Amino acid sequence: MALPDYLRKKKGFLELKKNKKWISWNPYHSKLSAYVLAGGPEWPFKERSKVLYLGAAEGNTISFLSHICQGGRIIGIDISAVAMAELLVLAEKRKNIIPFLGDAHFPKKYHPHTSIPDILYQDIAQRDQVEIFIRNYDFFEPKCGFLMLKSRSSPGKDNEVFQNSEKKLKSRFKKVDAVDITKWAKGHMAYYME
Repeated sequence: MALPDYLRKKKGFLELKKNKKWISWNPYHSKLSAYVLAGGPEWPFKERSKVLYLGAAEGNTISFLSHICQGGRIIGIDISAVAMAELLVLAEKRKNIIPFLGDAHFPKKYHPHTSIPDILYQDIAQRDQVEIFIRNYDFFEPKCGFLMLKSRSSPGKDNEVFQNSEKKLKSRFKKVDAVDITKWAKGHMAYYME
């Protein structure tokens, strides 16, 4: 993938151009950054993209996405009240971030706040993380999606979990690209789907 002009690789890290300065985007703290550094083939994020982000946590990756999608919206869903408290602080500074305290198992509950996203991004360490992703993708019908899969959240060895998950994804999606990000996020694989 050719990087957009606001991203560059430098000394094993990714950098984002913000107000004519380059800021470091650490792949050890952001699996999306790791996906890019690992040679991820797709980059659908545009200035006006609407992103539904499941597993928003404290907002590290969301913070970078809010700069990239300045004219769009990032709806961050997380079940943790502690993480949401930190995300709320970030959302006060960035008007294109909409935080929502909720469970990603139930897309109907946050649907009124999301409209139809262009991109579904999920980083949730749950035993049924693939099913959560498919349920949300089917409900919202975005153009594409990213799943950051944690193998250790499911029973079995890493390779078995990745193979079984990829099989489920390929039975549902026309396009499934798998990118190994274990160098930066132990026990994780990044998937891009259409």
